[in-house]
Amino acid sequence: MNSPGKLVNFARQMSAWLASDKRRRTFAVVGAAVLFISVAYALVLRNVYFGDRAVTALDDIGEAVAAGLAAAACAWAASRARDRERLGWTLMGISAGLWAAGEVVWSIYEVGLNVATPYPSLADVGFLAAVPFAIGGIRAFWSAPRGTSSRWRVWFDGVIVALALTSTAWGFGLRSVWESDSPTRVFDLAYPVSDILLGTVLILAIRRATHQQQGRMALLLAGVASYSIADSAFAYLTAQGAYGAVGNVLDTGWFAGYLLVALAAIYPSAPAKVEAKQAPLDLWQLALPWMTLLTASAGDVYSALSGHELDLFMSSLTAILAVLLTVNMILERKEFLEMLTDIETAHSTLNREFKTALVGIQRLSKGIKDAEHIERDEVRRLAADIHREAVRLDNMVEGMLETDDEHARAEAIAESPEGSGVAVAVGPN
Repeated sequence: MNSPGKLVNFARQMSAWLASDKRRRTFAVVGAAVLFISVAYALVLRNVYFGDRAVTALDDIGEAVAAGLAAAACAWAASRARDRERLGWTLMGISAGLWAAGEVVWSIYEVGLNVATPYPSLADVGFLAAVPFAIGGIRAFWSAPRGTSSRWRVWFDGVIVALALTSTAWGFGLRSVWESDSPTRVFDLAYPVSDILLGTVLILAIRRATHQQQGRMALLLAGVASYSIADSAFAYLTAQGAYGAVGNVLDTGWFAGYLLVALAAIYPSAPAKVEAKQAPLDLWQLALPWMTLLTASAGDVYSALSGHELDLFMSSLTAILAVLLTVNMILERKEFLEMLTDIETAHSTLNREFKTALVGIQRLSKGIKDAEHIERDEVRRLAADIHREAVRLDNMVEGMLETDDEHARAEAIAESPEGSGVAVAVGPN
């Protein structure tokens, strides 16, 4: 028969599960609404359904509202979080708020005064001031290193990711911005460069995300990627003098991006699970930083197909990436071999101790068995010795099981597609 305490605990667990399930259903409805609204927003901008004036107002005010919603959602998430997560959402909220303020200034020019927004203007101050707060916010979400053997390897991976993103941006338009004669070239470059920094920090943050953070961090990645693409497109089109005031569908990147940031802030995370050991990285977390190398290759291909010759900067980036990846592979293999050596040494030690403990138990039990007459105190002493040896044997078995588990994880990492290019190690630093 169940005790009242167990029944109350079960009722509480069921209530928490039902509440969590309700939050997830509500979140799914909100996510579907965001998708629908973003598609409708893009269609209106693309086809200018309601006339130039109305679409301009919808474009500018819609982006400001989306960023404002993101700022409010981040503030709400910060009020419910603790420690570093609270700091992260606070900084992300400030970033979104600054960007919303910049968009309000932009809207005053285009919607209120019905004039072209000067470039640069106070709006750009808000847009660019949002970047360091976003970087600081994402940095605050970093957990303890997962999947890398030491902290400096995280930054080593970060350099590779940053160079790959730079190569991608260079192939898809950053080169044109750099080579342009635009008087605002410094501001034109500031946007894609800040996006590269944001992307690098965010990818490294996802690499270190716990299972409770993964959903939020994935939405945050999608949101930042969305408005970063819009930033880079704005810089490229402005440098070419081709950025239109009305109907530019690329503006959807800012609108949808900040709505995704808002979704990340209200994401219904699962209750934290107490784990005895650090959980290994998921495959997609291992692969994500190195997917940037594919985007860099895509940038090279696009540059070649568009008629651009491979310049010195692009060649230098490719050479540096090749060297860093080679060094990374060598270091990863070296660490893996050292880990296998440590495991084999531990196994040999455990086997030796295991046999010693078994021999001790056999000797003591044989002494009891062969004795014709033995005092009670002597029996107790021998039994205590046997018990002590049994406990030591049990501890060694537990140690062997843990070592085998680490060995299996090490083999899984070595056999993964990223084994040749990702620095990985098992367990905490």
